[in-house]
Amino acid sequence: MFGRKKRKRKKVGLALSGGSVRGAAHLGVLEVLEREGIRPDYVAGVSAGSAVGAVFCAGLDLDEIKRIALGLQWRKLGRVTRPGLGFFDGKRLEEYVEEIIGPLRFEELEIPLATVAVDIVRGELVVLKEGPVAPAVRASCALPGIFTPAESEEQILVDGGVLNNLPVSVVRDMGADYVIAVDLLLSTIWGARPQNLFELVYLAFYTLLRPAHSEASEADCLIVPAIGQFNWVDFSQVAALIEKGREAAEAKIEQIKQDLES
Repeated sequence: MFGRKKRKRKKVGLALSGGSVRGAAHLGVLEVLEREGIRPDYVAGVSAGSAVGAVFCAGLDLDEIKRIALGLQWRKLGRVTRPGLGFFDGKRLEEYVEEIIGPLRFEELEIPLATVAVDIVRGELVVLKEGPVAPAVRASCALPGIFTPAESEEQILVDGGVLNNLPVSVVRDMGADYVIAVDLLLSTIWGARPQNLFELVYLAFYTLLRPAHSEASEADCLIVPAIGQFNWVDFSQVAALIEKGREAAEAKIEQIKQDLES
């Protein structure tokens, strides 16, 4: 008698969208997945999603990541610079990421990670998954006009959301059989009038992204936290955003468990 063939476990991929401060909602999703023993095999992130992905894939405890998020302020993420290619020097964000995870390279992460940026000169998507992690996060988070881009002789890299704010295809190309995508844009409304240039640029950027947002339908499970009423730039909302991410994941967790068991 031949025994039953052992069923192959599905490789789980996690695609984390951009969304500025609203990226805190990703932590609530991760909390529910961790509680259920669902550990992603691959992670791809854009902008805020790349920052969350970097600290998570580096192996930091979720409680520690939440503690860091609750203490975030803009001065930790960027220095005001002379107006040029941005108002804030993105190098400070790179330094802050390195303060948290150290000078890790992608090859040293506990979970494989890809961060997504755009070469603004060529108009091409750039997937970063080799070399130092902190500069790659800085590039993925370089919102045009706000943060200075990551420049080299060959490229000028800005926020990956310019072309792809939900990198489902990226994490599937990494080897994922089943993709959980967390989209912080689909349900977006501003909720209040922008009060300054900073808020106006964020609102304009994410409004422009919505018509070009095409990969949500390609995910096996789409999680959309109900965060439309939250401001893009107010760090005082982090705790509430984490809770909204947790609620959205709770609504989908049974589907995810059934899909992975089937």
